[in-house]
Amino acid sequence: MNIRPLSTAGGAEITGVDLSETLGKDDIAEITRAFHEFGVIVFRNQDLSDQDQLRFCDQMGGTATRGRPLEQRRDDGDSHYGGTVHMVTNVTNDGTPLGSFGDGEVWFHHDGSFKEIPYAATVLYAIEATSSGGETLFANMYAAYDRLSPEMKNRLEGLRALNIYDYARTGRVDLDQDISKINHWIHPLVIRHPDTGRKALFISPLMTARVEGLNPGESNALLAELFRYVDDEDVKFEHSWRPGDLVMLDNRCITHARRDFPGGERRTLRRTMVEGVPISA
Repeated sequence: MNIRPLSTAGGAEITGVDLSETLGKDDIAEITRAFHEFGVIVFRNQDLSDQDQLRFCDQMGGTATRGRPLEQRRDDGDSHYGGTVHMVTNVTNDGTPLGSFGDGEVWFHHDGSFKEIPYAATVLYAIEATSSGGETLFANMYAAYDRLSPEMKNRLEGLRALNIYDYARTGRVDLDQDISKINHWIHPLVIRHPDTGRKALFISPLMTARVEGLNPGESNALLAELFRYVDDEDVKFEHSWRPGDLVMLDNRCITHARRDFPGGERRTLRRTMVEGVPISA
């Protein structure tokens, strides 16, 4: 096994591993160490079935099986393997989407930040990739937190924010609507990673809607300032997809987005999740 860092902001490519085979304990320990150090790990040239991908998730902490509430489910793959496998694709069958998040840009977000227990990790396997565009962007939220001034770090102590998901890909959530039937949860603005013990900003422009306890003007101003750190070039890196790529990202310390890509070209990623544990400040 060889581990090669991909950027100063994070990410590492791991070679010499065939994920279609059951990993040994030593390999799992080394991959887990790289995952915690770099936040994103990439395996190229993999030939993986659904079951291979689920086995990898099981070995890396356990496949997440928590589905969305029935009233919020759509025909986008939630029923596949009991909701554990989801297709991120623009492919349709007679006009019916075979997945979701089909086309266009997607803003930075943490998968599952709208849940009481966010996912530990997202695992994406590329089945089809476009000729250009469609890169996944990552922002290292350890680094974002480290770049805050001491005064801002003190200000954020004890503050919590509402995270909400209403199936948008871009744009802030409309808080004038009834959110009782939309997935949402309140988490600290700064969390301590349950495995590494490091502090990370836990916000995203797509899903963090307001800071609890502040008036709307104060909340919007504080979030706007914090979102600048998510978009700081020094904390960002990206992955250009090829079929056979498997990417695993840490949802506690990494937020991710997607660049636009050419219309009419097929793009399909198979997504599974690793179960999380409670997070706290």
